[in-house]
Amino acid sequence: MYLNYFGLKEPSFSIAPDPEFLYLSQQHREALAHLLYGAGESGGFVLLTGEVGTGKTTVCRAFLEQLPPEVDVALVLNPAVTGYELLRTICDEFRIPVSVDERSTKTLIDRLNQYLLAAHAKGRRPVLMIDEAQNLRPRVLEQVRLLTNLETNKQKLLQIFLVGQPELRRLIDSEALRQLSQRITARFHLGPLTARETAAYVRHRLAVAGVDRPLFTRRALRRVQALTGGVPRLINLLCDRALLGACVGRHLQVTPRILNRAAKELRGAAGPAWRGPPRPIFTGALILALLFGAGWLARDWVPMPAGSGLEAVVAAWRRDEGASHAVATEPALDVDVGPSESKPVANGAVAVPLETPEMAPSPILSNMGRESALRLLLRRWGVDVDDLGTDDPCRRVAAFGLRCEQEQGTWANLRFFDRPVLLRSIDDEGTDGYLVLSRLRDDRATLDQPDGSIELPVAMLDDDWTGDYLLIWQPPPVGTALIGPTSSGEAVRWLRQLLAQVPDLGFADSGSGRFDDELDQTLRQFQQGRGLVPDGLAGYRTLIQLHNVVGIPGIPRLVEVE
Repeated sequence: MYLNYFGLKEPSFSIAPDPEFLYLSQQHREALAHLLYGAGESGGFVLLTGEVGTGKTTVCRAFLEQLPPEVDVALVLNPAVTGYELLRTICDEFRIPVSVDERSTKTLIDRLNQYLLAAHAKGRRPVLMIDEAQNLRPRVLEQVRLLTNLETNKQKLLQIFLVGQPELRRLIDSEALRQLSQRITARFHLGPLTARETAAYVRHRLAVAGVDRPLFTRRALRRVQALTGGVPRLINLLCDRALLGACVGRHLQVTPRILNRAAKELRGAAGPAWRGPPRPIFTGALILALLFGAGWLARDWVPMPAGSGLEAVVAAWRRDEGASHAVATEPALDVDVGPSESKPVANGAVAVPLETPEMAPSPILSNMGRESALRLLLRRWGVDVDDLGTDDPCRRVAAFGLRCEQEQGTWANLRFFDRPVLLRSIDDEGTDGYLVLSRLRDDRATLDQPDGSIELPVAMLDDDWTGDYLLIWQPPPVGTALIGPTSSGEAVRWLRQLLAQVPDLGFADSGSGRFDDELDQTLRQFQQGRGLVPDGLAGYRTLIQLHNVVGIPGIPRLVEVE
């Protein structure tokens, strides 16, 4: 339901282990490196453990996609079986022909040994990966250990990966399995994400799903960490439900209040809000909540029959959130500035002094409605339009080759983007609306109004500006606003041309339409140099900075350069 509302091309917080959405935090990167290292070793065990929901399976899927072609994999997903059943499963995965009536464990081992020897002779590398290995019985684990005895004089024939929860590590470290423990060549334990990683994780998954604007406020991202403890699966559950709530409430962003309500619903009406990773008793409730949310998303937004459960949830969201969605009025701007209190400035704006005995900021800070303010901001881009429609005015902006992005930050963030913006403001009477910020110069700001401009001290805006702002930017002329490894050749060539114009990067435009390693490293180098997350995806933050560095003509700037 919320996909179209937020412009997502697919659900960004599914709990399916999709490697495309894998966020490589430092520890996830190291876990993947351990697996790849293990695949190059000759025999032995590689152990990957982690708390429930920390992304072990997703890392394994990413690992399987990166294996070289000479590696053959047998993947066991349900190890809660007997030793004989496990051997049958391994033979099936390696496509080793075994009679249906075969009941001898020795025969299965002999067939497996023959297969491994033949694979070794052909230069193949068989790998056995057992997920949820904490469910293996100790006797079956010992049977798995004996498989590493299948060897030549110089080399083990089978590499084994054990992936499971922390109890697997404790089981292997027990006295009874000390022989297996000694054969582990690489170990890694995945823990929860840090607060910084959690915020980056949420942004990454949204970007992969096609939205590179902040759908969560900064405070909301901190709240995500507090409610989930940084566990990726819980983050997915919470953020999915929160986006649904924001959609029902017609919010542009998820706020802490929406997250708290989403957490309460996931835990149950009687339960408190999350405080870090939930106890195991709640796992079933979380899965049921996810299934309920999936059913909700599958339905069209149509009136529900009276008394339906979905209608009750929607009604509750609307009841709680409706008060914050009153349409902002558009008061007349009537600024009366006397000769002794103001002076004209070079750009024709009226200037308010830094210190005035009796400042009256209310008339200056009168808010406009979003549609009116956006029409005024568009003039800075050379677009003069009388009406943007009654629907979301940002939808009409695309017709002029531009895009809107909702952000939250400080004055430093505004200077960083260096674009005229709409500031979301609350005036003295509590009216929620927008101000058009067209220029920043030292400690002074210029606001555009229908009848002219006003320059005033930045400090006068601090109490009224909520920290939310909307900026307009010019996307690439290639039909996409996010360029990465899966982008079209035309988009990749356009990115190459732009990066080649950046001083000190030393990047030469080869004209290739392939997103190769050199382009990826150059893009990350540019992002790091501009204070961006070096994720190798050119979204609107990166593209705006590229425009700023290269100096694309015709783009209005916010910061006045002396």
